[in-house]
Amino acid sequence: MSLRQITITPVFPLWLIFFLLFIGLAATIIQYRLIRRRLGQHRALALSFLRLGVIFLLISFALNPSLVSRKEQKISPSVAVFLDTSQSMGLKGLAGNGSRLDEAKAILLKGSTPLLKSLAEKFNVRFYGLGESLRSIEAEELPSLKAGGKEGDLTEALEKLAGKNSLAILLSDGNLKWRDTTSMDLPLMVVPIGNPQGYRDILIKAVKAPAMAFRGREVVIDVSIKGYGYKGVTLPVLLKDGIKLLRAKSISFNDNSAEVTVPLSFTPEEVGQRNLSIGIPPQFGESLTSNNTVNLSLKVVRDKVRILMISGSPSLNYRFMRMAFKNDPSIDLLSFVVLRTPSDMINVPLQEQSLIPLPVETLFSKELKDFDLLIFDNLPSHLYLKPSYLESVGDFVRGGGGFAMIGGPNLSDEGRYIGTPIEEILPVRLIEKEDYRRDSSWRVRLSRTGKAHPITRFSPDEGYSINLWQEMPPLDGINLLVPKSSGNTLLERNDGAFQPILTVGTYGKGRVLVLATDYSWKWYMGMVARGKENWVYLRFMERMVRWLTKDSSLDPVQIILPEKTGSVGEEMEIRIKVREEDFSPNRRGTVSLSIFNPDGMKVGSRLKATGQAGEYLGSFLAEKGGTYKLKIETLNSHLEEYLTIAGPMEDLDAAPQPERLRMISASTGGKFLSKDDDLLKEIEAYAERTESHFIEVRNSPLWGRLYVLVLILFLVTAEWYLRRRWGLV
Repeated sequence: MSLRQITITPVFPLWLIFFLLFIGLAATIIQYRLIRRRLGQHRALALSFLRLGVIFLLISFALNPSLVSRKEQKISPSVAVFLDTSQSMGLKGLAGNGSRLDEAKAILLKGSTPLLKSLAEKFNVRFYGLGESLRSIEAEELPSLKAGGKEGDLTEALEKLAGKNSLAILLSDGNLKWRDTTSMDLPLMVVPIGNPQGYRDILIKAVKAPAMAFRGREVVIDVSIKGYGYKGVTLPVLLKDGIKLLRAKSISFNDNSAEVTVPLSFTPEEVGQRNLSIGIPPQFGESLTSNNTVNLSLKVVRDKVRILMISGSPSLNYRFMRMAFKNDPSIDLLSFVVLRTPSDMINVPLQEQSLIPLPVETLFSKELKDFDLLIFDNLPSHLYLKPSYLESVGDFVRGGGGFAMIGGPNLSDEGRYIGTPIEEILPVRLIEKEDYRRDSSWRVRLSRTGKAHPITRFSPDEGYSINLWQEMPPLDGINLLVPKSSGNTLLERNDGAFQPILTVGTYGKGRVLVLATDYSWKWYMGMVARGKENWVYLRFMERMVRWLTKDSSLDPVQIILPEKTGSVGEEMEIRIKVREEDFSPNRRGTVSLSIFNPDGMKVGSRLKATGQAGEYLGSFLAEKGGTYKLKIETLNSHLEEYLTIAGPMEDLDAAPQPERLRMISASTGGKFLSKDDDLLKEIEAYAERTESHFIEVRNSPLWGRLYVLVLILFLVTAEWYLRRRWGLV
């Protein structure tokens, strides 16, 4: 519809304009009277009318007349087309010949009248790929578009484009993020993709497991399993530690789409990091098998430290060590003291003897593996232990146990350990000759290594620890030993002889300690006799046990893992904290980070300081799923941790969800469409409701029009011509 009218907007006051018109009229009349006598009435009238027309036209321009035209215009709706490109769209589509993404492409691009082409002819169409992020794409990119990555956020996409579009169209299988919100003002028309009736899959939906477990206590892991298309089928659920089967249970589904929860329990017998897996064997016809298995890491710790201590005699050393261990509620101590040897003759029947023989067969053949720490305190082991038992000790330490030998006359058992597994695991060399001396008193001092070692360093202040050990009471008996190159001496004689008193080392996965004196109890009683506290002795014993049993509280390096499980393609960050005593100024820059993928290959990583002393931030890109090993090394220690990364489709529930799409379209005020509908017709009918109209107004000044200027020029030219012809010019 078009309407036209003339409007005026005077540039001068109206009275002035009318006054000028009056002057022009008066001048024209005067001119008429003056030339009427010479030219006659008719010719005078003709010239006067020409002059009057020019004057009126020129003065009327001051009224600024304009021609205003109004025309109603329609705006074609802007339509946003979302194509889901997340990883689930890469699965088989309805026809089974291609993927779900191919099915969506066919709806848009194929047919006698492709939907996308028809939409572009009628609407202003913008095309977007909806994956991990919203990406604007051109129609030419559609054929080469690939599915992959995490599910897209539909709520964020609609909020971003609301106000810029009148309508949105979504082609998806329903596996996307959605948060219902009442503020959504962009209606969504949904075209479902995929075949929910033909979809078959078994997936582990969720795993509820503790981050930490106690050795010897049952651990329960709740596993939620979802099944599509396997009604009545019995399936095994397997819990494994590597290739070792820990537990298996059977489940079955009572519907074609059902979820069951099964508890899997086991009792860990060893401390340390356990890399577990929960899996269901792939079933015939499954659309996806990578989500049948979930990996998880479980840290097994001790609820109590179990110590087996065997002492060769009821000495003061034994008494004070036992007292220190018993005062620690986190220690479970089983101790034996030899009060008689097998060669002692007692003329009393065995059943009437109160002293029982040492149960070496039970301890070293069956129960040794149940302990965390084995202590030989001045023990003449040849009287009680067969060579096979010493081999058991070697296997115990090699497998991760702790072993300590406390000095005295029987420390080396008169050289009988030479050539046995005990000699191999010790951090010192034993000698065949007499190695025990009591002819003097010896003070101790911290070695260079002892100044930083957690057993002997009780304070971040190095000078305080040095003075503390120099003040300790002297020892009346020591063993003369030679440290191995693999051992670290922490305490030594303070007389310049460099004789080791406390030496530590490692063997296999275990740790070993040798305290070359049976007079360490004087560090308790001697300090009390001086009127000082006995905390140094108690702290020393406590830290000795913690270090031998690999208590993480003494680790100079701490790793803080991410709270949630990472996924493939994600940048993972870990925090590393180094103890202050392992981070003195002269040791800066000695922290290194190594990352090994599930195949054992080293991957690229970055490590940078956070600005706080001893704190670092490490990161790496997880390129594949599985368990990664993290290795942190400093000058004095190293630590290994494990981090589980979920596979690209490990936890993916990829079943088509048309009902969810129906709910989403209804909540936005849109419509759920079927592939059998005439999609173009449905979209056009809905788009007409959002079609907008506006009135186009055009204002054209009349004085700017060409024919007005031509008319003025004609009138002026005609008057001049007539005046000249009639002799007035």
